[in-house]
Amino acid sequence: MNIAVCLPTRNEKDSIEIMIRRIKKLGYKLFISDEKSTDGTIETAKKNKVEVYQRDGSGKGYGVRKALEVARKKGYKVLVLLDCDCTYPPEYIPLMLKYIPKYDMVIGRRKMKHIRFLHRLPNIIHTQAINILYGAGLSDINSGMRAFKVDKIGNLDAAGFDIEAQLTIRALKNRSKIKEVPISYEQRKGDSKIRVKDGFVILWRIIKERFRR
Repeated sequence: MNIAVCLPTRNEKDSIEIMIRRIKKLGYKLFISDEKSTDGTIETAKKNKVEVYQRDGSGKGYGVRKALEVARKKGYKVLVLLDCDCTYPPEYIPLMLKYIPKYDMVIGRRKMKHIRFLHRLPNIIHTQAINILYGAGLSDINSGMRAFKVDKIGNLDAAGFDIEAQLTIRALKNRSKIKEVPISYEQRKGDSKIRVKDGFVILWRIIKERFRR
């Protein structure tokens, strides 16, 4: 399979070199989709001979959309996405790819019992909303680590942290086969960029997509 891994980044100086080293050790093609980082993230990536592509807009959704654009232009058949803050261990990538091509999308289902319930609650609500509205049986729709066949994902327009919900919903609407695999969820390096309002944006995305053709 023609596979690439992408890290969407914005000022990830605390983690970028660690993640590059861990992914390169696995032997996968890696590129960065960056949002005008000013802290040395871009320079670090280039120093480690990783291609960097600048996205146009502000928000994680733009980063994922740029990653898809690059994957299509380069002819990658499978794209792996994971956050660059060291919360998602790239060592799970081989396990996830084991389920492709049988499945069209493989989502890393996080083990989050060590995370406070109030921090887990939005994901629980979003996941249940998708399960009810789309007849799914998923456990972690906001996971930032997933692998999928590029040709199974159409055009996306989510700009922010609602991108994972849109990716999942588009896969469900296309009757794609989705598999969840358990992964560990580690301590973040750097500050979280998600805010309370993002939870409402994600919920609105889930509802809005239900009525789109």
